[in-house]
Amino acid sequence: MGYFVIDRSAGLALIAAVAMLILLLVVLWVRLKFEIRAKNLTEEENKEIKERYQELEETCNSALTSLDELSIKYEELNKNKENMKKLAYSDYLTELPNRTAFTEMLDSIMLTLRSGETVGIMDIDIDNFKNINDTLGHSYGDELLIDVTHRLKQAMDENDYLARIGGDEFIILTQNLDDTVTYEEKIKKIKKVFSYPFVLSTKEYFVTVSIGVAFAPKDGKNSQALIKNVDAAMYVAKANGKNTHAYFDYSFNQKLTEKIEIQSELRKAIEREEFVLFYQAQMNLETKKVVGFEALIRWKHPERGMIAPDEFIYLAEETGLIIPIGKWVLRTACYQLKEWTKHYPDITMAVNLSARQFKDRDIVKTVYDIIEETGIEPAHLELEITESVALDDIDYTIKTIEELRKLGVNFSLDDFGTGYSSMSYLKRLPVSNLKIDKSFLDTVMEDESDQKIIQTIISLARNLDLFVIAEGVESFDQEQFLKAANCDKAQGYFYSEPVPQDRAEMILKNKIS
Repeated sequence: MGYFVIDRSAGLALIAAVAMLILLLVVLWVRLKFEIRAKNLTEEENKEIKERYQELEETCNSALTSLDELSIKYEELNKNKENMKKLAYSDYLTELPNRTAFTEMLDSIMLTLRSGETVGIMDIDIDNFKNINDTLGHSYGDELLIDVTHRLKQAMDENDYLARIGGDEFIILTQNLDDTVTYEEKIKKIKKVFSYPFVLSTKEYFVTVSIGVAFAPKDGKNSQALIKNVDAAMYVAKANGKNTHAYFDYSFNQKLTEKIEIQSELRKAIEREEFVLFYQAQMNLETKKVVGFEALIRWKHPERGMIAPDEFIYLAEETGLIIPIGKWVLRTACYQLKEWTKHYPDITMAVNLSARQFKDRDIVKTVYDIIEETGIEPAHLELEITESVALDDIDYTIKTIEELRKLGVNFSLDDFGTGYSSMSYLKRLPVSNLKIDKSFLDTVMEDESDQKIIQTIISLARNLDLFVIAEGVESFDQEQFLKAANCDKAQGYFYSEPVPQDRAEMILKNKIS
């Protein structure tokens, strides 16, 4: 057997070579492992990047969608903002600028008003507008306001700014006025558009307006003062009988303050029972005996003393307080009538109904309830309305009077002869009495025309089976003229002024004062 002998140095070299080979293999294996691992990591990262990219893409799409939605909402908000601005500055019915818009406009003008420049303001209020709403309904009231708007626009020019600042209140602002004198022509132009009737519910209605006028800077250095002052002028126009205009005067402010105070005190007067009734006798001209009384309200003010109705009734009408006050008058008068008829069974009681009271939807029920409550004989109650109230809406007047007459009460037409078309409508009105207005008697002994008018009225009434009552008799000559003209009854200071209940009873006992 032979032996293969490796020398020591060769063995060491071989071992070293094998170790190097093993080390190389280990290095290669580790590197390969790292490469494999790196490759695996790259694939995971690529997968993660792809996933993140997809998420980012989805987020971007979502953001774009949200941006579109935000744009739409922004446009909607802008539209809503415009609508809200329109609502805030426009009148919904007439589409005119409202009080807010007018005030801001006036503020701007007053801030830039040059020396020597004049601005005119016209406050236009529709007279008796509530009667339209009460009798026809609010839809016809709205129709009237729209028609009024159109007519006012026709009377304006390029220097005018029209706004609706209240329910039935309009205002016109005029810039670049040459002088305040020519402004009167503009007022006449405005009033002229109301000289033609308005057609509502297939019927014609004549509408009048009260106009207040103020000028800047003469009547106010700022918007608040001007609006307050032109409003005061408008109320003065109403107090002067309506269907007219008034220029502002600084004395109006005191009157307006007093008016506000009286309105406040009126409410308290009802609660404190400060009203009393006076009674004016009505005489039979043939027998010279008292046949009835007219009940007339007075306000027993704790500080101002006794106040006549012409100083507060118009305010009660404006505020609506005339309704509870009118009920009190009717109830009190009926209780007094019930008491007097115990001893004087043929006596009658006349009670005035104001325009607003007569147009109240509950008027028939109110009269019925008070008749039932007081137990009076209805035939002894005479309700009165003025001729102007009766002719304001003839169909409503006829219907209401007929309903009231079914209760048994009688009706009188007060202030007869002052209406513009009384003769043509008289035959249609179911009234029992005509009351000749005092204005005809004031000059009857000197004016033959008034004599002929009174004689004609009495003759007409006779032909229609109506009784005639003459108001305002103050002399023996007037009484004799009325007797000769066959007038039935008379009342006036010649017989008795309006007196309290105790003095009225003395007149009854004596038959004549």
